[in-house]
Amino acid sequence: MHIRGVVVDVPESKTVTTSYGESELLEVTVRPDRGAGEATTVTLWEDWTETAEYLEPGMELAVYDATEREYQGETQYTTGKETMVVVEPDFLVDVTDIRSWVQCPRLYYLNKLDGADVSEPLVKGTIVHEVFGDLLRGADLEAAVDRRVEESGLDLGLLGADAGSMRETVKQHASAIEGWLQQGRLTDADNWRSEQLLVSERYGLKGRADAVRRGAPVELKTGKNTRRDPRFHDKVQAGCYALLLGEQADEGDGSVTHSPDTGTLLYTKNAAVDDDEESGDLSPAKEFSISTGFLQFILRARNHLAAVEATGDVPTGYEADAKCEYCFEQDTCMAVSGRLDQESKAGQVGTPLPEDERAYFERFYRAIEEERRAVHREYAKLWEQSPNERADDDRALVDLEPTGRRQLDDGRWELRARGTGAVSKIRTGDVVLASDGDPIGGGAELARVERLGSADNDEIVVTTDEPVDLRRLDVYPSELSADRLLTSLHDALLLQPPEWKAPLFERRGPTFDRPDETFVDNNEAQNEAVRTAVGAEDFALVHGPPGTGKTYTLARIVAELLDRDQRVLVSAFTNRAVDNALEALEDEGITDIVRYGTESGVREDMQAYRLDQSGEPDDCAGELQDASVVAATTASCGSRALKTQAFDVAVVDEAGQLTEPGTLAAIARADRFVLVGDHQQLPPVVQAESSETQSALGSANGGQLRADLQESLFERLIETYPRAGVLLDRQYRMSQRIQAFASAEFYDGQLRPATAEVAGQSLADLDGVAVDSLPARLRDAVSFIDPGGTQVGNTNPEEAETVTDLVSTYLDAGVDPADIGVIAPFRAHVAEIRKKLTDGVTVDTVDRFQGSSKQVIVVSFVTTGALDGPIFEDYRRINVALTRAKKALVLVGDADSLSQDDRYRRMVEWAE
Repeated sequence: MHIRGVVVDVPESKTVTTSYGESELLEVTVRPDRGAGEATTVTLWEDWTETAEYLEPGMELAVYDATEREYQGETQYTTGKETMVVVEPDFLVDVTDIRSWVQCPRLYYLNKLDGADVSEPLVKGTIVHEVFGDLLRGADLEAAVDRRVEESGLDLGLLGADAGSMRETVKQHASAIEGWLQQGRLTDADNWRSEQLLVSERYGLKGRADAVRRGAPVELKTGKNTRRDPRFHDKVQAGCYALLLGEQADEGDGSVTHSPDTGTLLYTKNAAVDDDEESGDLSPAKEFSISTGFLQFILRARNHLAAVEATGDVPTGYEADAKCEYCFEQDTCMAVSGRLDQESKAGQVGTPLPEDERAYFERFYRAIEEERRAVHREYAKLWEQSPNERADDDRALVDLEPTGRRQLDDGRWELRARGTGAVSKIRTGDVVLASDGDPIGGGAELARVERLGSADNDEIVVTTDEPVDLRRLDVYPSELSADRLLTSLHDALLLQPPEWKAPLFERRGPTFDRPDETFVDNNEAQNEAVRTAVGAEDFALVHGPPGTGKTYTLARIVAELLDRDQRVLVSAFTNRAVDNALEALEDEGITDIVRYGTESGVREDMQAYRLDQSGEPDDCAGELQDASVVAATTASCGSRALKTQAFDVAVVDEAGQLTEPGTLAAIARADRFVLVGDHQQLPPVVQAESSETQSALGSANGGQLRADLQESLFERLIETYPRAGVLLDRQYRMSQRIQAFASAEFYDGQLRPATAEVAGQSLADLDGVAVDSLPARLRDAVSFIDPGGTQVGNTNPEEAETVTDLVSTYLDAGVDPADIGVIAPFRAHVAEIRKKLTDGVTVDTVDRFQGSSKQVIVVSFVTTGALDGPIFEDYRRINVALTRAKKALVLVGDADSLSQDDRYRRMVEWAE
């Protein structure tokens, strides 16, 4: 019998006398059905009673294979020999995190904070694991080693390591792997899977097993172990995969007995050790037994970790039996504990950070961890939502029809399928979950999207490590963003000197030594922005409303910094903004640039600047280290490679779209920084609830509020130090009529056209456009049309038809399709309109339109009731939508619905 519910009461455990002697028990009260059911009692016996140490009311508890009984009219449940108890089952704990937790909970915490720096053991381990997968897929050993070492050229170069020596070392490990594999290939039943993705709805676990042989886990370790048995924490890792594999093999009864009863640890360094150097068991492969009791121990460790994550508590190290004196992270642990004044089993060294910095760290740590929990809620939707619900939520492409597959030269697979024309959040280059239709219970693989279907070609192409019938693609939630935000918080607070942090914490204002020079002779605000940025001794802020030439200003700033022999990091939230900045740098004659990023993430015409991370180590590292300008997204600034680099100045575009820790990822790499952005346009992308809910959260969390990630560092600094900022007040995009509303509503009336030509522009200025052929209502630069439609889900058929007619009218008047854009709040509405329009007309959401413009923009609002939907979540989104047009702007919506809000009512009145 299985039971799952919200915990209502957790009393202290107690000792009772049974026929078997004295036993410990814990009686937990839960409400099934997510808290909606009748309260019932679950009795946890013996080792499960330790759950009382961390279980709290409000958490969710799942008990599998429990014994059901009736007691005084109440149905109760009790644990047995094969019962599995799971705390917070929707929080998917990574297998490697459980391994770290069992070693020491404090180690788990430190790994979250500072990530993994480039080190020779790490690089070697990565290469050996990749070669392992290649060998399982039938690759030649020599060729696999050569290819993988070459692919690691940048990491090896940054380490100063020799590729030849690494190649020989990896060959030794690979030879041990190949020898063992050959021993294992004795029967036709000896089937293998490499890097298999496993996700457990039942146990709240996820991970990628190094290999699965005959349904049992095989884990590769590049260290040595001369004992007969595997190391305990290594067995824990393999045991986690046994749990995952058991659930996959489950026949529906939910029993742990379906888990494999053996696992294998492969210590490849054993094969490289001479017999006369070491004594003991030098065989690489070490098998071990996996009992139900061992799996229950693993699950209890997982539960403790999940409970700590649910409360946001910081582990102290006392939660486990690790010996600090044997830990290779002891010094780091003591230093971090000392700087943050945290309790730690290892103790503390050093002087604590100032109290305001520690409070800052705590608030943002909680905010980032809440983001992580939001990601985990997205994991749960993989099994909670039906395929159609996932598709309607723009998180999946379903009902794909497989059209072919082929194995690539590197052993990976290319999978093809025919799509249905639906749209989603999935983009080319994304890592997604490809499946046979069931991403949890069926066959699934992590895949990279190489091509998405279009209007004239609906073929979808992905690449995977192993083949699968490609019938569905799902957005795969990633914790990488949360991981890197924590790392940036750690780097900025714990590694930067006090003087660097002083203005950020308002201990002093930023200082300037502005040069008495003219850098832009035809725009006073742009010139002042360059002067301020060049003369900044701490930081400068450039506020660039729509169309004001902020990218040009950014390029002028970088050019002047380079003239002063400064090394510059150019960064932004999106790849598109980074590449746009590079284009502006090219226009300034700057070409000594390295673009750090993936091939799919970098624009085609910027590929020449992209750093090839494969090749000779010295060449790869030298290209990065010698570049005067390095360009990367802020997420990439937290990568191992860029963390090794130092810059004089970081120039960050789209700073208004970045969370504060996200901005720290870039600026912590430099001595000074320049933020370029507009906090009146799109806000930071945040999944967790906004600060409006923090009072309730704080009350439930001991009164400790988390920081508001929706406020960017740019916004905070420009409000704190207005004299450090320069407003670019002359815009080159919109006619006077179009820009009037945005200027009044968002920029205090300060935004104005740069020239009379900009102010007076109209469709008549475009070659071949017959303005007289347009209906009277479209001859004005701004117009509003109410088609009297009705919202149906996330679409509005009447509005879609009206938009189609409007676009056709402009096309008939001679407007080029490439000069027309349509903005809609929902992807479903975007898809509906795309089906009806001529190729060449851009149709997309507000977020996708940021940073671009068109001669004609049509905005469809969809809603005919309450003002719900992405476009209404923040007034700043409306600002973006209304400022994409140069010469003509048409708003299509329900006037009565929009007029419910004062600002939107003013917008309707302005447009009419």
